Amino acid sequence: GKPAGKPAGKPAGKPVARVFDSGKGPKGKGKGKGPPRPMRTFVRGLLDSGALPGGKCANDENCIFIRGLPAECTNEDLYSLCSSFGAIPAFGVKAMPRQDGTCSGYGFVNFIDELSVDAAIEALNGQTMPDGRTLEVKVKTPKQMEEAEQDAQGEGEAEEQE
Repeated sequence: GKPAGKPAGKPAGKPVARVFDSGKGPKGKGKGKGPPRPMRTFVRGLLDSGALPGGKCANDENCIFIRGLPAECTNEDLYSLCSSFGAIPAFGVKAMPRQDGTCSGYGFVNFIDELSVDAAIEALNGQTMPDGRTLEVKVKTPKQMEEAEQDAQGEGEAEEQE
């Protein structure tokens, strides 16, 4: 027989994913600039109004700085790397891009809880990446944000000038 609750004529198994179709053509054709994203705008508004915890890396004591990331690292990769350590607010992860869109090697992750910061630093600092680079993970300082922004703009490798 058929499983209870299944409509006649539908095969048992995985449910069919329903995709929102805006009527503006095929989906999944690249990244970047596209139609407005109402959900992103909605979440940003909630963050700006203070209705959601977290936000930008303004609370430096709960924001970590990561150096040594590969060029293909994305915000999603950073989120995957760090989310197991604790709650990260919406838009609380930033892989700093260069002008060509690749990662500059730096990133920031803003945690809700200070214990998450300590756990992430303890576990990730000093880890060796597949390309041989070593991750440097510590609490973010204003200087590191400036270095990352300069590197992303192509103004030189701040870390090698010291």
